[in-house]
Amino acid sequence: MRLNHTSLVFTGIALLAVLVWGLEQAAVAPLETGDVYPPYSSLRTDPLGAKALYESLAALPGLDVDRLYKQRTVLENRDAMLVLGVQPVGWSALHDETLEEYERLVASGGRLVIAFLPVRTPEKIPERRDVEKRWDIRLKYGIRDDHEGGDMPRETALFFDAGPKWRSLRGTAVECWFGKGSIVLVADTYGLSNQGLRDARDAGFIAALVGPATRVIFDENHFGVVETGSVTKLMRKYRLEGAIAMLALAAVLFLWRSASSFLPPRTAATADAVAGRDSIEGMTALLHRGVPEKELLDTCFAEWSKSVPRGTRPARVEEEIRRWKQNPVEAYRAASKALTEKT
Repeated sequence: MRLNHTSLVFTGIALLAVLVWGLEQAAVAPLETGDVYPPYSSLRTDPLGAKALYESLAALPGLDVDRLYKQRTVLENRDAMLVLGVQPVGWSALHDETLEEYERLVASGGRLVIAFLPVRTPEKIPERRDVEKRWDIRLKYGIRDDHEGGDMPRETALFFDAGPKWRSLRGTAVECWFGKGSIVLVADTYGLSNQGLRDARDAGFIAALVGPATRVIFDENHFGVVETGSVTKLMRKYRLEGAIAMLALAAVLFLWRSASSFLPPRTAATADAVAGRDSIEGMTALLHRGVPEKELLDTCFAEWSKSVPRGTRPARVEEEIRRWKQNPVEAYRAASKALTEKT
């Protein structure tokens, strides 16, 4: 069964649509839902993300909200940087050099908020205690018997044993001043997640974390989300999604135009075949037109005699030609036989 052009066109369009849908599910959909980003990333829209917090702060008048995709720089006065989703066990083993970088970051009056992931009681705690010596604060873990499934609990076992220079904010958050700026540590970060804002929104807690800042920066760099100047970023920046859709439509129309014609197909004219002649037939026709039949034998013998010297001519050839002069065919056969016998 043969498919006509229309069926081929619709089949090609259907296959192209399936391909586009597959690419969208494999590449675009995970970016839209944020499943490819770590928990508490402001790019995630699922319960473990923090995009609701980002959009809520961005909707407030007089507050600028942005994301950071490169190395941290010094925070200006009234800047607040939110570093969410930090692993507390690894953070507690930081060296003095990293802690000093934090202090320089807020020295000009900025505010750094470090929110830790909700965790259960770890089996092994790092022995390094630079945080305790330099900042006079200890990260401790209580025993929490929860029956939640998954890798991340809803409530954390982490709490702080802070020195006198730290003051308590709302809940399990503590704050300490370093120069003109401050650093805030948050143990229970469930209220900052999308699900936490939906279930039990605590506006006072969020306001205490942000403080007097007029610009809030969500640090995505520590998740490994780095600005690389990719083509996808340029497409989003300059809103080229419509142009890509038009190119796809043009590709579909090109395939359609290549597979079929808007005009009815032309009927090819069947030309009559002209039979040609070989060299023998051509020679025969030439002799037939130029030499009379009764002179054919004498003419052929005369031309042959010019090419063969007289002393080398077999006498029998001339005798046979004279004998069969009235029958050129028999004369040719007899002459050919005489030449063969001489050879």
